[in-house]
Amino acid sequence: MTKNRFLMNLTWELKNLFRFPFPEILLALFTYMVFRPNPGLFTSSFESLSWPGATSYLTFNSAYHTAFYSVSAYLPMAILASIFATLVFAYEIENGLLKVHFSHPTSRRAIFSSKFLSCFLIVFVTLSCSLLFFVFLYIPENNLYLIINSRLTLSILLPAALESFFIVSLTVSFSIFSRRASISLVGSFATVYIIQLLSQTENLTFLPPAAFYWHVEFLFSHTGPKLSALPNFLVLPIVSTLLTIISYIYFSRRLELS
Repeated sequence: MTKNRFLMNLTWELKNLFRFPFPEILLALFTYMVFRPNPGLFTSSFESLSWPGATSYLTFNSAYHTAFYSVSAYLPMAILASIFATLVFAYEIENGLLKVHFSHPTSRRAIFSSKFLSCFLIVFVTLSCSLLFFVFLYIPENNLYLIINSRLTLSILLPAALESFFIVSLTVSFSIFSRRASISLVGSFATVYIIQLLSQTENLTFLPPAAFYWHVEFLFSHTGPKLSALPNFLVLPIVSTLLTIISYIYFSRRLELS
């Protein structure tokens, strides 16, 4: 019964959020990525490479640079996450709609999980679809090799998942604790933007989006992932998990509706 309630809540949340014009959002994000400066895929000589070796090298480079483009989408995805988190949490708290959810025979844990998961799925699907469109359409030379080598495709999607997880956990936390839609919408995006400014101006590489480059370098190392780089890789997932746990505890045990 609890599982059915969770699935019903998740379906209802996704239907509400999918009222947004997602084809237009995907097109806008794809266009944004296409017109970003291209770092160049051809970075070494092919004279010493066989045809399969050259194909493998080009495919690896195209996937590698596509993963870097996911970092470029940090702010656009932060805007989407701020809107979704505000609608799902702060707006319903402010307008009393959350009381309706609490009146149903559903635990707060299931309500929080369905709301959080709906935000994450939409942000992640939007970003990952844009990346896959980019790598398969904008760089079409090695599509077959990308399909065969699933490791490269997964290496593109994993940074997108980690980026989505961080952005959603931060915006959801801000939305729950602010309890007001206007404060949540402006404040959560401002927080994400300030973090980006600090990362760039103060050269704080442990802050996003600079920290996401560690993820890409870790996953696309030619010699394989190194244990020495693992701490840098794990910083943001740990922070995201802590933010999610804090939000969950507050929502399920401390949140009071007037």
